Amino acid sequence: MCAVCALTVSAQRASSSRFFSTNQAEKPVTIGIRTGGNLSTFTGDGTDNLKSRFGFNVGVNVDYSIIESFGIQTGLYFTTKGAKNEYVEDYSYGYISGKETANPMYLQIPVLASYRYNINDNLRWEFNAGPYFAFGVGGKLKDEWTVTTIDRHNSTIEAYEDEEDFFDDGINSFDMGIALGTGLTVNKFYFGIQYEIGMTNIYDSSDYSMKNSNFTFNIGYNF
Repeated sequence: MCAVCALTVSAQRASSSRFFSTNQAEKPVTIGIRTGGNLSTFTGDGTDNLKSRFGFNVGVNVDYSIIESFGIQTGLYFTTKGAKNEYVEDYSYGYISGKETANPMYLQIPVLASYRYNINDNLRWEFNAGPYFAFGVGGKLKDEWTVTTIDRHNSTIEAYEDEEDFFDDGINSFDMGIALGTGLTVNKFYFGIQYEIGMTNIYDSSDYSMKNSNFTFNIGYNF
């Protein structure tokens, strides 16, 4: 809300700016660096009890301005996604409690159509939308649990841990989806948010469907 108010005031002062300018951009190609945090989870079958997990992303952004008010954004990012699940299972001898954490890592290429509004010479507001293509390069599926055994006299607790590669047999290493975002460029500094909606089933099976969902917040610098 504060950003919108500030932009409104700036827009009123910048009387010469237009919402859609077909003028040629002064700098057609801009390269920048980006980094930030992720808040990711899975959607689909059996995901009602999943919790989001924090991750990160870092990469290079390439911005091609076709005209002042429209361009294409792409680049290459290293990003982490996934989710976590906490569970408790009761048995006649006691109970089992644990936590599963999925941490897939991707190299991701966005191809976004970008509308940008030049509020003044030092402030630009942009809206981006388009597909992304991601390729799994690593990550783990980790399960940590404890077994609590209760009898008449005492109780015992035993801890266990299991870890395996996330992109194992039956897991799709290719991901594709739609990204929607907005951002501000102040001088050469960038601040933005984006939501990624996965369209590809993580499991290599038509019987079970699970997809990535990721919210990112980024800062960056344009050269």
